[in-house]
Amino acid sequence: MKESAVFFGKTQSLVGIITDPAETVRTNNLPALLFLNNGLTHRVGPNRLYVKMARHVAAMGCVVMRFDFSGVGDSEVLHENLLFEKRTVCETQDAMSFLGATRGIERFILIGNCSGGEVALKTACCDPRVVGAVLINTQGYRHDFSVYIRNRNAARYYWKGALWTPKSWLRVLKGKTDYWNVIRVISFQLRSLFVRKSHVPSRVEDIAGTLRSLGERGIRLFLVYSQWDEGLDYLRMTLGERIHELSACGTARLVIIQGGNRTFMPLCSQERLLQVIHKWVETMVQDAQSG
Repeated sequence: MKESAVFFGKTQSLVGIITDPAETVRTNNLPALLFLNNGLTHRVGPNRLYVKMARHVAAMGCVVMRFDFSGVGDSEVLHENLLFEKRTVCETQDAMSFLGATRGIERFILIGNCSGGEVALKTACCDPRVVGAVLINTQGYRHDFSVYIRNRNAARYYWKGALWTPKSWLRVLKGKTDYWNVIRVISFQLRSLFVRKSHVPSRVEDIAGTLRSLGERGIRLFLVYSQWDEGLDYLRMTLGERIHELSACGTARLVIIQGGNRTFMPLCSQERLLQVIHKWVETMVQDAQSG
């Protein structure tokens, strides 16, 4: 494979790295993959995760591009009055147009971790060139919901993990644990057992309808969450049993990486992530080749 740096966008100020597969494995009718920034993280991704995934997928025959949104990494700051949400979608479309002009590719799969997944979802909703999206630890909850989700996530961590490991109790004995935080989240979990669902915050986006409408358009969605990420709690709170309904009808597939955090540490969780993405992209490749 070959990697090359490129400049693109309206002012040629966006910086990206294109990974071209070796000619022996490249198939012309495959969609290209675009990796979208995770917040302010450089295009290499958290713990160089995007680099690993890009090279892994390119070895399967797909053209892959990692790039920085304006003001992130090596891309210049643009002095425009566009909101972040609209600007990142426009810049993702610029990246697709650049690959269309230079590689002749008109179909794309978007991959994003955390906020990058939100951009991928928004772009898929408005651009017909997107045929698939991998949403990794995508959260999407509003600020007024974040405290509730954070407490719920922490309680799940203590109840299902930390409270039952000798290492955690050793930290308690050594005074290295925030006792008040433990008490706070455990009491939250106990209170939640007696709170009616109507008391749960309701000002959240209805992503179920969004996922269903994308599925009806034939867009393949792959939702990947690490076990201890807050976004998994958001997904469960907003979708509930509809997660299984969407999966059953083929609209979206959900995979949970056990033992991993938001940046997929330890390394074994990264290996598991590579495996599940490889399998999903392989299915997309096979469908493209048969079609």
